[in-house]
This record gives sequence, structure tokens and C-alpha cells, in this order.
Amino acid sequence: MQFLNPAAFYLLGFIPIVVALHFLKLRRHTYRVPSIMLWLSTDEDRRANVPFQRLQNLLLLMLQVLFLLMVTLSAARPALHRPGFMPGRAILIVDNSASMSSTEMGQTRLALAKQAALQHIEQGAAEGGMMLMLTNATPVQVAFTTDTAKLQHAIENIPKSEASRNLQPVFDAVTHYAEAPQDKIFFISDNFENLPDISLPIHKIGVGGAAQNVGIVHFSVEIVADEYKVLVGIRNFTETPRELDVQLAVEGEPFDEKTASIAPGKMKSILFSDNPSGLEDKVISAHLQLEDDEDDFVVDNSAFALLSTVSQLRILLVSDNPKSSLPALLSTYGKHVQLHLVSPADYHGTGDAHIAIFDGGTRAGRQAFGGFSEVASGTHLVFINPGSNLPFIPEDARVVEEVTAPLRVIKTDRTHPLMVGVLMERLQVLESTYRKLPLAGRSLIETEKGTLIWLGQESSSQFLVFEFDAFNLDIPSFALTVPDGQLFFYHCLEWFEARSAPLQSFAFQEGQTRHAFRTGEHVRIAPIGEEIALHVQKPDNKTVEVVDSIFTETDQVGVYTLFADDRQLERFTVNLIDRKESALPHPGTAPAAEVPTAIAGELQTMTQEVWRIPALLACVVLLLEWWFYHRDGLSFRVGVFSKRTA
Repeated sequence: MQFLNPAAFYLLGFIPIVVALHFLKLRRHTYRVPSIMLWLSTDEDRRANVPFQRLQNLLLLMLQVLFLLMVTLSAARPALHRPGFMPGRAILIVDNSASMSSTEMGQTRLALAKQAALQHIEQGAAEGGMMLMLTNATPVQVAFTTDTAKLQHAIENIPKSEASRNLQPVFDAVTHYAEAPQDKIFFISDNFENLPDISLPIHKIGVGGAAQNVGIVHFSVEIVADEYKVLVGIRNFTETPRELDVQLAVEGEPFDEKTASIAPGKMKSILFSDNPSGLEDKVISAHLQLEDDEDDFVVDNSAFALLSTVSQLRILLVSDNPKSSLPALLSTYGKHVQLHLVSPADYHGTGDAHIAIFDGGTRAGRQAFGGFSEVASGTHLVFINPGSNLPFIPEDARVVEEVTAPLRVIKTDRTHPLMVGVLMERLQVLESTYRKLPLAGRSLIETEKGTLIWLGQESSSQFLVFEFDAFNLDIPSFALTVPDGQLFFYHCLEWFEARSAPLQSFAFQEGQTRHAFRTGEHVRIAPIGEEIALHVQKPDNKTVEVVDSIFTETDQVGVYTLFADDRQLERFTVNLIDRKESALPHPGTAPAAEVPTAIAGELQTMTQEVWRIPALLACVVLLLEWWFYHRDGLSFRVGVFSKRTA
């Protein structure tokens, strides 16, 4: 024990004063009386009947001295030392992604993570405080604090999530808050693979072990050739063969059922198909029927989607180029395409078109590029060989360099969804133009001279620019490149079609079921009108307000409903569909609730003041002294009254 204020012991000098005052009694007055024999016998009888007489005379003195000792001890600020104090600040990250909902030995991994976090707080404290962060939610749950009770309350109330974990935003925030080299980062999770690279070391605390799971890893619903087709992909993540029932339901009511046998570690696809009459725009769901003890993870046992008819895709083609292959190419994209072809002279606005394509293969076509005052909001644009007539961009980006020499592609943006499966390195271009890209431009394909095809953004619309006459049949290098040229253009149409839907995904996925999203994915809502309040009802019936036309709380598997004021607009579904999450990875070790060895050697002694204990005892002693003093005075008054009465 250490005393933080040893100067307080000078107060002990008052003890002799208290003792002296106790013995300085008030002198009695002397009176002459005939005899005291009767009083002596009475006094002797009284003293004989009072045990511990001498001790009673010293009791008040002992209590007064003890009170002074307790006050002095409290003023000296006694403190205890125990290990568990870390220099700097600590950031505690708890993984609450979907895999943490798996059950093991009657407890979820998230419950084990909470226990490990609580034990970690009890065993160590940080000089600059501790911050609590989550992988799936608002990252910062508790800012830096030394209030242990506040941290414990936050940990006990960590919400579960059915979304795949997204570590990048969390660790980006960590690099912002971890300012000093001595700051510590603790990560409690069931999976430590592919952690973001940051400058500070991450101290891992693992929870969970090997778990058994069979889950849905693919789910698509569509109407093809007057038949609905529901494809359910099921994977067995265990080491034993499994047999299960796959139930198909419509609006929650059982509709069809099949039995499947799946080998260990293998995937099997189950196809349901029939007449779609009466099922349009209804929710189709698939459910795996397993025994409770055969599956530790129920989140991926169900999947939902809307059986929607394919909406018309309205495309406006502004062109007078007879050598263009665009009309034929657009007609092969799908039967749902409604193509409207107009000449540049007859162009008077995009109207209600989802996609407007401007073909600059002729002089008249390029001149039509200047009349864009009639472009409707939300209409996506494609410009082919625009030259210097391209609108929406700064003046310096409209200056172009014309090149007539053959050039070859040297670089493509393989990370963009439009370039998935597309190989353009063998493409050669005979004539093209090049410009300085605007800040919002993203290059997709480049030659030795510069960008050949790029994407731009204008207000609520996106536009794609081909800096050459890509679809001229007299220049067949791109128009007749099979299959990459056509595949790239189909990707572009699908990209813009997805962004023309009422509900849009931020992450483009080829062949994605309409209005079907993944947990944790943000949903963009197309503009509906001003001063209209949008809100979404989640599967648990909780209502969430939509801010800035972006809905972010897709943390539950099921059906969501979008409302404008009190009017229902759309329904959409959210599923896990994540093989990595359904595989239920684990750290391969038993839960480690103790402070990691790497940190144990860095723990410093923590000082904990205990002055409140002697202060409380001083109050108790003071009350006892007051009670004994008044009890003796009361006994004396009662004795005097008895003598007078006698």
C-alpha cells in the first residue's frame, strides 16, 4: 500500500491533545454534610453491578482517538497497486458479423466474444481510456473512456447482425483514432483471415471452434419462356454426407418440396420450375429443413426473392449512321427492350427513356450532342465518338486530340464490373480522339495515347464515352470483336438498367435477381419526388426512416417494404448468400479470454485509491461516540432523579 498524501499524518499530533482533554475533568464543588455512610454503600453497590467500569471510562477516549486515526488515514489517500495498467490508449473491436451468430455448446460465438471482452476490461485498463468498436454497425460504440461500467453496459448490449463482416471501414477508423505507437488494438473474432493492413499490430483474441453447417449459397428467381425458374444452390460445409428437405414457399405458405443428398464439402443445385400464373410479384422463399443438432448456423437456411416480370427497358438511339451495328445489337439484348430510333434532326429530348445513346459516327450526329437541355433526370447516356461536342464536362476536357494512326490497347480496369470477363488487350483502333479526363471520370480502357473508353457522372445520371466510332461496320475492330466487344456492351446495358430500377444496388452483380440484395448492402432509392417521407419496414417490423434516398440497415435476412408516407411503393429482399461467412471459419484455438501474452509483459502497475474506506469507518466511529456519550449522560440524569425521589 502507498499513501499519496503522507503529510496528512501530521494530524496525529492532535491525539495527545484529545487524551489530555479527556483527563482534564471538571472539579466538583465541596459541601459539608453530617454523614456520607449511606451514600458510600449505595455507590459501592452501583459500582459492583456495572462490569468493566474502567473500560467504560476509557471507551469515549478510545472512540475519539480511533476517529482521529481514520480521518488522518483517509486524508493520507491510501492506494493499492495491482497489475493491469497499459500506457497509451486501447481500442477494443468486437466482431458481430453473421458467423458470430452460430451456436456452439448452447452459446453463440457473439456471447463468447462478449464474455472475452468483459474479462479483458476487468484484467486491464488503459491510461488514455478504452474505445469499443463493432464490425457490423456504427463502428464507434463507445468513445475513449475510463468508465468501466459504461464499457461493460455497451458490451452487454452489442447487437447481433446477419450481415457479412466489413472490416475495411472499421480499421480505417482505427488508423484515425490510434495516434501514438503505444496505443493498443484488440480484435475479438472467430476469423482472422485477410485482415486489413495497418501500421499498428493487432492483438487477436479468438472465440469459437469447429461448427457444423449446411447453407444456401446461391438463390435466383426469374421467369423464362413462360416458366418460373427458382435455382437453389446448397453447400455442405461439414465432413459427413447430409440429406435434407428443400421447401419452396410463396408468401410464407408451403408450395413445393424436394429432397437432396449432398456429399461432404460439395454443392448441389435444386431447380424448381412451373407455370408462373398467379405468382407474379409475390415473394418466393426457399427453406432448408434440418435437424437442430445437425446445423449450428440458421441464418443461411432461408433465402427470399420477388418473382417479378421483366420490366421494359426503354432505349433511345439518336443516330443517322447507316453503317452502325447498334440497332441490331440492341435488339439482341432481350425481348424487354423498347427501342426508339430518331435522327439527330428530330431529337427533342430523352423523354422517359432509361438509356439514351448518341451516335456521333456522322457530322449531323455529333452536332446533336449540343442539345442536351432536354435530358431527363435519371436517364443514363452513352456517347459514341463525340469529339469536342461532349457536354457536362469542363472546357479544358472538351479539347481533343485526333489520332489517325493505328493504336493498340495497353491497359484495362479489371476491377470494374463492366470489365468482368472482357479481354480487350488485342483490340486495335484506327482512328480515335483523346482528352483530359474530368475529375469524376474513370478510365476503363487505355491505349498508348490515353483513355479510349471512360465513365463519367452528371447529377443523378451516369454517362459512358467511346472516344472512337466503335460500332461502325466499316471499322470492324470493335463492332465485330466476338465475344468481347458485344459482351462489354451488354455489360454496359445491364449496368445502366440496374441503375434505372426503383431500388438500386451500389455493387453491380451480373445476373442479380431484381430487388434482391445481400445483407449489409446499401440500397439506393431512385428519386420519387420532393417533400415525400420515405421509410422502410424491416423483417422484424421495425420502421426505419430513409435519409438522402439511401437505406443502410440491411442487417436482417427477409422481406423489406418501402413506404412513401403511408403508401406502399416497393418490396425487396435481403439474403446472406456468402460462402465465406457460411463456412463458419474459426481461429483454430480455444477461446482466449486472457490478456494476450504480447500485452501481459507490457502491463504496468495500476494505482487504485481506497481512501473512501477509512472515511466511511470514521463516520461510523463518530456515530458510536455520539451514542455512547449521550447514553452515559442519560444514565447519570436518571440516577440523580432517583436519589432526589428517595
